[in-house]
Amino acid sequence: MKPTNIYSINLPANGTHVLRVAGEYFKVLQASGIVSVRSTWGRLSGLVAGQGLENTPFEYLELINGTASPNTVEVLIGDRNFIDGMSGVLAVNDTVPARTAAFVSAAKTVTNASAQLVAANASREYLLIQNNHPSASVFINFGAAAALTGCVKIIPGGAFELGSGVVTTQQINAIGDVESNANVVAVEG
Repeated sequence: MKPTNIYSINLPANGTHVLRVAGEYFKVLQASGIVSVRSTWGRLSGLVAGQGLENTPFEYLELINGTASPNTVEVLIGDRNFIDGMSGVLAVNDTVPARTAAFVSAAKTVTNASAQLVAANASREYLLIQNNHPSASVFINFGAAAALTGCVKIIPGGAFELGSGVVTTQQINAIGDVESNANVVAVEG
C-alpha cells in the first residue's frame, strides 16, 4: 500500500510542476483556476476542485496551469484503496406525495359565438373540458376570444385535460361549429 499524501503547489502563470510520486489515485482538492494533469497514461485537461482519476497507476504527475495567472493547487495522491472522507447515505425517492383537491363539475353550453366557458381561477390545479357531442367540435382559447381556427380543437367525444404540471389560471373561452352544443362538461380542481 502506497502512502496517501496531500501536496500543495504554487504554479506560475501558464507554468508546470512535476510531482515525482507514485500512486493509483489522485484528486484535485483545491485550485484557484483550471489545471491539467499529464502522466504516462495521457492528459486530463481543464480539471477543477473535486476531479481526478482512480485505479490508474502512475509514477509521476505533471500539473499544468491552465490560466494566465498564478494557480495554487492542492492534490491528494494515494492508492486505489483510498477513501476520501465522503460518507453518508443518499436517498432518492421518486414517489410524488399524494395531493387532494375538491373538484367542481359543471355542464356547459357552447354556441357558435365565442363566450367564456370557464372563469379565470388563480388556484386552479386541474382542468378537464369534455365534448360529449356526437358530431360537433369545440374550440377553446386561453385569455382571449375563441375562433374556429388558431385555437385548441376538442373533437366530438374528445377531451382536453391539464393537471400534471402546468395548468392555466386564465379565463377559457369557447366557440362551437354548431349553433348550440349543450353536451360540454368542465371540471376544475
